[in-house]
Amino acid sequence: VRIMKRLRHPNVVLFMGAITRVPNLSIVTEFLPRGSLFRLIHRPNNLLDEKRRLRMALDVARGMNYLHNCTPVIVHRDLKSPNLLVDKNWVVKVCDFGLSRMKNNTFLSSRSTAGT
Repeated sequence: VRIMKRLRHPNVVLFMGAITRVPNLSIVTEFLPRGSLFRLIHRPNNLLDEKRRLRMALDVARGMNYLHNCTPVIVHRDLKSPNLLVDKNWVVKVCDFGLSRMKNNTFLSSRSTAGT
C-alpha cells in the first residue's frame, strides 16, 4: 500500500484504497475487465495479433520505465504475465506490488528471493 498509493501512470494499476480491518484486509484498485495477460495468452481463441502484442509489450515497458524513474526507484521483483492486467481498450497495466521494494541506494538488498 505504501508503494501503490504514490503511483500514477496509465500503465500501472490505479490504487483506490485499502481495507485494514481484520479479517477483511484488502487492496482496492481500478477494475480491468479483460483480466490478466496470462489468461489472454493461454485461451484457445487467442485474439492477440502481432500488432496488439507489440502494443502490449510497449505498455509493459512504459509501466516499468515509470517505476524505475520514480524517486526512489521502485523495483517490482515479480514481473510476469499474471501480474499484468488488461483494460477494456487492451491497455496493459502492471499490478501486484507485494514483492516490490523502493531502492534508496545504489544497490537493492534483500535477504529473500523474489518472484515465482
